Amino acid sequence: MVAGLIWLTQSVVPARVQLGGYDSPQAVSVEVAIPPGASARAIGRVLKDHGVEVNPESFARTARLLGLHNQLQAGVYGFTQGSSIWQVLTVLSRGQELQESVTLLEGWTFAQSLAALHSHPHITKTLSGDAQTVSRALAAEMGLAFATAEGWIFPDTYLFRRGQTDHDLLRRAVRLQKEILAEAWRQRSSRNLLRSPEDALVLASIIEKETQAMQDRPRVSAVLQNRLRIGMRLQSDPTTIYGLGPSFDGNLRRKDLSHPSPYNTYRHKGLPPGPISNPGRLALLAALQPADSSALYFVAKGNGQSYFSHDLSQHNWAVNYYQRGIGQPPPAERNL
Repeated sequence: MVAGLIWLTQSVVPARVQLGGYDSPQAVSVEVAIPPGASARAIGRVLKDHGVEVNPESFARTARLLGLHNQLQAGVYGFTQGSSIWQVLTVLSRGQELQESVTLLEGWTFAQSLAALHSHPHITKTLSGDAQTVSRALAAEMGLAFATAEGWIFPDTYLFRRGQTDHDLLRRAVRLQKEILAEAWRQRSSRNLLRSPEDALVLASIIEKETQAMQDRPRVSAVLQNRLRIGMRLQSDPTTIYGLGPSFDGNLRRKDLSHPSPYNTYRHKGLPPGPISNPGRLALLAALQPADSSALYFVAKGNGQSYFSHDLSQHNWAVNYYQRGIGQPPPAERNL
């Protein structure tokens, strides 16, 4: 998973430039905050004071002639110094405020998503307490199926007006995740073993952490569901790591596999008690549309993809070759 935080400024200026490797709208040369209840003449003065080349009297007269003087909206707007009166009136009458964006990535935890919101300079921070406290409060407020909001934040790029609150954005992300989950549940296949959309959210959160290879996600789903079907432990490293919490130092050790956390799927059968990350649409679909496969094991090849095995001996062979650099390549996968 590539971690990162992206925020962009959108303006009325159509030209585009490259900023930090991302294609984003060109920054405006003038930002103007229009106060509520300001008259057209007062707005003209504010514009002029901020460097927009308009005459306040002409601005007010033109606004009245066009019937827009009562439609000019408060907010934060972006203009170039050479913007015409017509351009300015169009933007203000339509309420086309400067917009920001924040990107929440697939596989991030709730804590990572909250940190991204709180790092953005144009998001108003209203939620206090640590991520666990905020997550629990949001879950209770929105009637979520689990004790926390983990898994319920849909990964996406969210556009918003400057000053929008962290609370508003989180609620919006939860509502969207609910919609996406319901849509994926309606598209579940007959091979799906899961009994509820909430189970699908949990499994999708594991798939999101296990692989980023699009073609492997339905196969990973099949492996996990095959294990659930026969009562075999999931033995998922990501769930076990999640259960270790902040104590995890990046190196999963043998002793960690006996950690008593309920998320330790090396010790406990079945799904963990809740999601371990925020899954995206593709992971949700993979959870509910598993591949037609009888595989019970998979191991990362080191190229972003996985090798799938029917039995433990072949899996150990693949682990030795792909993870330890020992021996010859395992046989080609067949009927998996």
